[in-house]
Amino acid sequence: MDRIDFRSDHRLSDTLALQLFVLRNQILRRGVILIIAMSLGLVIATLSNGAPLSDALADLGNNIGRYLAIAGAGLAVIHIVILVMAVLAWRRLVKPRQIRATLTADGITMQKDGFSYGARWADAGFLIENRAAYLIKFNQLYMRLPKRGFAPGEEAVFRQLVSAVSGNANRLHS
Repeated sequence: MDRIDFRSDHRLSDTLALQLFVLRNQILRRGVILIIAMSLGLVIATLSNGAPLSDALADLGNNIGRYLAIAGAGLAVIHIVILVMAVLAWRRLVKPRQIRATLTADGITMQKDGFSYGARWADAGFLIENRAAYLIKFNQLYMRLPKRGFAPGEEAVFRQLVSAVSGNANRLHS
């Protein structure tokens, strides 16, 4: 068997899990870099404000915690807003919904929410799994295949198909 016709119902939990996956792998990395850069700027500005070093260090000790707390609260707000938006988008789409995909040795074509996405395994940035799904990134395209969509025996075939993915892209558990 060199082709899998994947079918699964599309649940709200799938949408939220994919949003969290994207948050963790895109937005949070960039957010942490921004927080580090802003904290470094705060240190430089505080130490070079012309005050005696002891006063500048006291100000820095008082303020850095506040700024990091504000940054942490901002990241929490970003998470909440994105998840609320995902729920609102989910509610407005027609139901029942289905995830359909065709998986071959060359790649994957997925149909979901009225869109069709296609990608080659050779372009996979990473391929990981958790207990409920396979999470795949192709450049800026993220896909999530719930394990419940595989017929008996197809999951082993899927693993064989993606085992040809070269480099560090394939992080599936054995």
